[in-house]
Amino acid sequence: MSNTLEGLLRRQERTTMADKVYLDIKRLLLSGMIPPGQKVTLRGLAKGIGTSPMPVRDAVTRLVIEGALNMLPNRGLRVYKPTSHEFHEIVKLRCCLEGYATKEAVAVINQKTVNKIKASIRKFDRLGHKKEMDMAAVIEANRDIHFTLYAAAGMPRLETMIENIWTQIAPLFALSMNSADRRSEKWESFDHHNTLLQALLARDGQAAQDAVVADIRDAAAYIEHIANLSD
Repeated sequence: MSNTLEGLLRRQERTTMADKVYLDIKRLLLSGMIPPGQKVTLRGLAKGIGTSPMPVRDAVTRLVIEGALNMLPNRGLRVYKPTSHEFHEIVKLRCCLEGYATKEAVAVINQKTVNKIKASIRKFDRLGHKKEMDMAAVIEANRDIHFTLYAAAGMPRLETMIENIWTQIAPLFALSMNSADRRSEKWESFDHHNTLLQALLARDGQAAQDAVVADIRDAAAYIEHIANLSD
């Protein structure tokens, strides 16, 4: 009996380590620190998150299945970059899923969560208007706005679906925010976030949904303009 329990504990420890590495790589992708289409290696990813290559292998397999990484014929890896057709599909899915999550969240959201979203919006605004921007911090603040809102809907499966799509598309959105010809003061997100906040304060689900969808569509339009997506 004791031997059986000991084996179970070892398996649980490995699972926990694998999950941690998977989440670390996922955060690296969500931060936009790796450009879309860039080739990566197990060793390079391991160095990026501060671990050995061995536990990275299982995490990479999961991310390939989720579509965030592409396996190349030579067993190399590339950060996913969608075709134009795939990108249009992703935008439609984001509008549907994130718009729905927003409307569901507004129906049950409490003031504490609204205040947390407000603080993240103010942080995004402050960071986005700095002369010397910390882009990773800006992206994280933007993520906090959206996922605090989506989590408030109390629908974890929906939230996971949205996060998986974000993991695929995050490098492209980071590329658009880093574009030299798009100064941060011109970002439409500032207005969309403020409109979202006003809708949350008024508990207006439709207005909040409209703000999120407009934010997605405006960002997507700019990405399509600069990203040179293939057909």
